[in-house]
Formats: sequence, structure tokens, C-alpha cells
Amino acid sequence: MHLIADNDLFHRLAFDNPWWEFKAETKIKFRRPARRVFFPAFFDRIMKAGPGEVLLLAGPLRAGKTVLMRQMVAHLIEHGVSPRAIFYASITTPSYTAADLGTLFEMFCRRYRHGPNAELYVFFDEIQYAKDWEQAILSLANRRPRSRFVGALSSGTPAITSGRKLHDGRLSIFVLPPLTFLEFLRFRGSEEQLFTQEPGKTTGKMVLRPGALAALNTEFYRYVNFGGFLEGVLGKAEGAPAPTFIRDGVADRVLHKDTASLAGISDTQELNHLFSLLAFNTGREVSIEELAGAAGIAKNTLRKYLDYLEAAFLIRRIARVDKNGMRFQRAVAFKIYLTSPCLYAALYAPVAATDQYFQRLAETALVSQWLGSEAIDDLAYASWRDGHVDLLSIDPATQKPDHVYEVDWNDSYGTPEKKPSELVQFVEGTNAKAASYILTRSIARPGVMRGIPITLAPLSLYCYWLDRDPTVRRFHARGEEQAALGAGVGF
Repeated sequence: MHLIADNDLFHRLAFDNPWWEFKAETKIKFRRPARRVFFPAFFDRIMKAGPGEVLLLAGPLRAGKTVLMRQMVAHLIEHGVSPRAIFYASITTPSYTAADLGTLFEMFCRRYRHGPNAELYVFFDEIQYAKDWEQAILSLANRRPRSRFVGALSSGTPAITSGRKLHDGRLSIFVLPPLTFLEFLRFRGSEEQLFTQEPGKTTGKMVLRPGALAALNTEFYRYVNFGGFLEGVLGKAEGAPAPTFIRDGVADRVLHKDTASLAGISDTQELNHLFSLLAFNTGREVSIEELAGAAGIAKNTLRKYLDYLEAAFLIRRIARVDKNGMRFQRAVAFKIYLTSPCLYAALYAPVAATDQYFQRLAETALVSQWLGSEAIDDLAYASWRDGHVDLLSIDPATQKPDHVYEVDWNDSYGTPEKKPSELVQFVEGTNAKAASYILTRSIARPGVMRGIPITLAPLSLYCYWLDRDPTVRRFHARGEEQAALGAGVGF
């Protein structure tokens, strides 16, 4: 019997890295699939990495991590980096199980005589399948201080928020979430039909075209049910997203992909049952006690499952605060959100925009706009004996709420009988200067109650506003929005 030799492995590496064969006279022509809006920030993070640092590209399966890395390879070559200074390996390749990360990388270095001070770009895809991958890639980064190392992983990430740093700052996280609403519109070619530049300007803020809100809400409905993954989105405006991909592709490739064993989970049937239960309750407050009872799972096992589902970027837990905006020492209750609302359609069925359940899916879509931002950790919700607030953002500097949201997809605040009493009570008791929003289906106007200014804005439009720059904390000034909406109306 013949054993796998280094030369055999290198042939496979060469197959994965066809750019190594480029010569000076080679005419280079790259395919140009559309880029995610996260590409510039990803490039910036790679180029600013210090000696011995590693960047982890983390996100759910099918989010586009492999495409993003291959686009980065093309970008580097187009901007003058030698093709033979770029290394890519997908650890899911069966033949690579015969070698570790260091063996594969050093094989490449020996073949092209890259010394310890060579400036190299190294990409390991699905790195979680490598044994002791954290120690292995950090060790490589130590030995090659002038090289830049990137590892992509779909589960088992040591942190779930962009910007987090670990191992004394030597390992940092860059989260690539499912598609945002802005990306959905761009990939479908809808943004230019729905939005235009502000009058008299050629760059800067985009504004909704007159009479385009109904069309924007139609696109938002499609996004909620079908729009989390690029494969389910057609590239032409007149085409509908592909429901068969959501029904079959997402369910098979995202939900049923067996990465749970890497987290030490053996009962995947029990895990999938829990995930289905959580998905059905997206946007709702749940507690460990009631979840354990409903799923029939011991509390310690339940916590392990929740940690896994969050580390696999399938769910996101949002912390609870009390009526004074204070966090609880023990997180016995929290809100659960799918990382993309279309996962609900994958498990059950698309939901009509007029269905009572759609409001919670719309709220889920709102939260998902923050997933690629460091600001996701600032999100919370409030509940107390006599009231609740759907969502809020806490200023890290003051630890006070700075943005407060109530979701009203049914436009109930269009009637004089409905007043946002609980929202106003919370703002009065925590930070009267907080920007307060009621996110509606179709109402757009400012209001005021007991001296607290409140902006009513379409939820679909607000999702678009948030996503104009999803990699940093971006909130729009309340005064700017009120000026655009006109005079205030009292509740």
C-alpha cells in the first residue's frame, strides 16, 4: 500500500491555488461576482494586522466566507501582490487530513523558497476542522511575523462579535453575517429603483423616491422570507427570490450540516428539536426554566446547546434590562433571535406580511442588521411587571439607553387611541435624551408625548438606514430625521 506523500498533497494545494502558475506574460482575468458590503472593512482589517496577529472570519455556513476570501485573493493580485505569495487551503478537503496546518503551509514555503521574513497572505478555510487549530495558526503567525493569516470558520468560534480580540490581542474576530437588507436590495438591483441621491448632491445620503414605500415593503417582505443567503436571491429586479433554495438549500446546507460533533454534541436530533423551538419563538422573551421544560432537556445541556447554536451563528441572544435600564446579574431570561428571519421559512413556511407572526420576523430582521457590527453587544430589551420595550441600545460610555425602539408593524399608532406609554415611561426613567422610535409598516412622522420626542419611521426604511455602513456603529440623528419628516404630532 502506498502512503500519501508531500508531493501528492502539494498537487492538491496547487489545484486550490491556480494563481501559483501565473507568469509575467499571463493575461489575468478574474470573474467578478458581486462583493458583500463588508469587503472594504475585511481588507482593511487584514492590512492593519500587526506582527503575529491572526484574523478569524466567522459566520454561518453559506454566508459567503469562501467567496469573500477568494475575492480578496483576486484583489491582492490585481494590486501587485505576487501570486506565489498567496496561500489558500480548505480544511474540509479530505486529503488534507493527512497533514496539519503547519505541514501544509511549510510545504508551500519550501516549494517557493519563502524565508521566515517573507510577506505572505495565508487563508485557511473552515479551519475548525483542523486539530487544535487556535494554537496551530497562532504558532504559525509567531514564526512568520511578516505574514498575514486569516482563518474562516462556521462554528466553534472563540467569540461571536466583530472586533473582539483574544489571546492578548493576537487573535481578532471579523463576523460575516447573512445578507443585510441593503445587500439584498443591491443584489436584486432594487436599490436604484427605490432610492435616489438627495436633491442637488451626487454623493452621500440616499433618500426614498416619492411613493416608493409600498415597493420597499414588498422587497422587505421578500427579504424576511427569502433573503438571508445569496443563493436564494436572483440578480434581476423582476424576478422573485427562489423559494426552493430556502426550502431545500438552507435547510440542508445550514441547518442540517453536522458541525455539532466538533462541540462535543452527540444528540443532533435533540439539538435540531431545540433549534426548531427557538426559531418558532424568534423575537420572544424566553427563560432557561421554560425552555428546559418545553424541550425536555436538562438545564446544563440546554446551556451547552444554546452556546453551540450561537457560536454557529444560527441564533443570537439579547440581554434583558429592568425598567431602570439596569442589567440583571443572572441572565435567567433573554430574547432569542434567528440570525436571519428566512431561517423560519426554511423550517416552516413563508409568512404573509399581513400575518400576526410577521411582526416578530420583522423585528428579527431589524436585529440581524447589527450582526456584523461591534454594536450588537450594546443591544438589549426591557421588561418589568407592567411593561416592556422591544429593543434598545445602551451607550457603552454612560451605560444608559441611547436608542429605544418599539416595533409596530401593524401601524396601530395610526389611531389616536394607541399611545406609547410604556416606551415613554422607560425613557423618562432612564435617559430623557434617548432617541425614541416606533418602527411601523407605513407611518412616517415625528410625534411627542409628555415632552419626549418620538420618531415614527417605516421599519423597512430604518433597516436600510442602519445598513448604509454596517461595519461601524451608525445611528442617525433624531433631529435630522424629524426635519425630513415634518412637524411633530402629539400622542
